[in-house]
Order: sequence, then C-alpha cells, then structure tokens
Amino acid sequence: MSRPAVLLLHAFPLDSRMWDGVRPALEEAGYSVVAPELPGPELELGFPAWAPRVLGLVDGPFVPVGCSMGGYLAFELWRQAPERLAAVVLADTRATPDTPDQREARDDSIRLLGEAGREPYWEDLAPRLFAEDVDPALVERAREIALEQPVTALVAVQETIRDRADSRPTLATIDVPVLVLVGERDGLTPPADAEAMVAALPDARFSRIAGAGHLAPFERPDAVAERVLRFLEEVAS
Repeated sequence: MSRPAVLLLHAFPLDSRMWDGVRPALEEAGYSVVAPELPGPELELGFPAWAPRVLGLVDGPFVPVGCSMGGYLAFELWRQAPERLAAVVLADTRATPDTPDQREARDDSIRLLGEAGREPYWEDLAPRLFAEDVDPALVERAREIALEQPVTALVAVQETIRDRADSRPTLATIDVPVLVLVGERDGLTPPADAEAMVAALPDARFSRIAGAGHLAPFERPDAVAERVLRFLEEVAS
C-alpha cells in the first residue's frame, strides 16, 4: 500500500512556517508533505468554505496533522471527505466550540486588531501561547511570522474560529486511527481537553509533549516529529 500524503495545518496566528522544524523529518521518511496557508487568498469565512480548497491540494488518501486552528479544520475535512482520511493527528486543539465568554473575548480581539493593529494584539496573545521558560528566540520568530499576516486575514480567521461548529458529535464518527498530542503546559487547550477527545474517539492514541505550551510542533518539533512518524509507521504505511 502506498503511503498517504501528510497535510500540515498550522495554528493561528502563524502560517505554514510553524512546521519548519517538523516537515524535514517527515519528508526524509518518504512522506509527501503539503503545508497550505490558511485561510487562503480569498479570505472566505468558515471552515466549511476552507475545506474544499484544502482538499484539492492533495491527491488520494492523506493524513491531516492539525495544530489548534488546524485541528478545527481537520474535523471539517473529515465531515466533508471521510473516505480520504487514512488517519488523523490532532495537536493542541479541542472539539468543543467557544463558550459565550470565549466568543466575547474573540470579539474583543477583533476590535483590538481593527483599532490598534497587529503589534498590540500579539503582545496580548503571546503570553498565552507559550510555556514560561520557552526559548525567547522562538517567541521572537513566532512574533515575526504573526506580524507579517494581514490584519484582514487575522480578523477573518478569528471570526471563523469564533463561529466554528461543535465537533464533539464528530468524534465518535472518526473510525480511522487518531493521534492526540498536547503540550503538557498548554493553557489554551489543556491536557484535559485532549483527554476528553481521546475518550470519545473510537481508535485514539494520546501523548503529552514535555515542556511545551500551546504550540507544541513549534516549540518541540523534534518530539512532535518523532511521535507523528511513529504513529504513521504504525497505522498509515
């Protein structure tokens, strides 16, 4: 059986460069890797609108590896084309929708972006993304990437995340193997959220990434690549 492609779906407010530390290991192992930019050039709202474009970027079966926002999109890819997903990797994400308080916080963030721009928005968000002892160079690299994103795209993504579907009913329908990863210090989608997904999935594996916050593939790329490769060799070769 030929190996499926691997589709790397990045977190907000970064772009595909967040996978720079993970992608080489996957390619060296012989996997075809695609890492799209989200939301894409049209700035469409809603994961149901994003999914068809992303599905068109890969041929045949594939494995989405979604971090945070990328995980929300992975759920939508399953809903739209379950026959094409050979397995799924969910990192630092959750199946629950935003609570009313979280929706209100996103509206506040959208206003901040519109009124003050990217820099104040990043300064507000960054402390919640990373573990306290993260390498400052990594935080600076993430800052550089985030500040390159157009404000219009950042707003569109926030609106899309705010209005996403409740994916808890989807979990029980995912009948392919799933690897759930979470940074042990993730404060935005904590290990308890990951464990709740594992309990609801028919065929799940679970791994905590030591020392990582909300962006485990960016903070601990070697550890994430090792776990993803081990999973792929087990279930998708």
